Amino acid sequence: MEMKVVRLFAILATLLVLAGQALGEPLRIATILGAPWGFIGSDGQPTGMMYEIGNRIAEVAGLRYTNSLVPYPRTAADIENGIADVTIRFGNDQMTRGAVPVDVVVSMPIIVVGPSGKNYSKLSELHGKTVGVVRTSKYVEQFDTDNAIQKYPVNDYVTMAKMLAKRRLDAGIGSSLGLFYGAYMAGVKPEEIGVPLVLGSNDFILFVSKKTAQPETTRALKEALKKLSASGEIRQIMSKYSKSFSVSLPAR
Repeated sequence: MEMKVVRLFAILATLLVLAGQALGEPLRIATILGAPWGFIGSDGQPTGMMYEIGNRIAEVAGLRYTNSLVPYPRTAADIENGIADVTIRFGNDQMTRGAVPVDVVVSMPIIVVGPSGKNYSKLSELHGKTVGVVRTSKYVEQFDTDNAIQKYPVNDYVTMAKMLAKRRLDAGIGSSLGLFYGAYMAGVKPEEIGVPLVLGSNDFILFVSKKTAQPETTRALKEALKKLSASGEIRQIMSKYSKSFSVSLPAR
């Protein structure tokens, strides 16, 4: 009987905290500015894969929220400084310092692709080459730590795709969906890029700021993400952004 009472009080305490969150300051979501993650649509309104997913996680968790589009490096800075509460992105050293990982949202292949006619079959073929990277991104360890590859920072995948099509880069690296959708938004045709080389995979993680994280809110976000994953809604949102640019990934 005593255990049941304790559990009941624990549930009531959680509900009271979440109710306070819902009535008080909204959850501040920072979404990566750049297609397909977050961008301004043709109707002038924010949209994007991670923008939609972040909104749905907050909604299913029963939380009021705001969602801002910010450059990729700033998502980490805002989380570390407590300016934002939540973001969905790859991890890096700054995220390790300033954020708590809640759970994996989705894992995506990491690819290297050159302009048309430049196909790579192994990482060492990139030695001495200039490869576009989204500023501050970490992809897979064997690429990130290979100092024989010249890494050229760009703001987003749209910029990277345009530079590939103009042959201003020897290659670009990124998540398959990010790079392909960036090419689509840039007006780059599939035949203007080479055959992708799959290097591995990386996880888009739901992070909360160490400065503002509340255990009850974090649990609610984790449960909401689990529900959305189990129902297939995460995949449904992703599919909206994965049909625009058709390139087959070779088997590793």
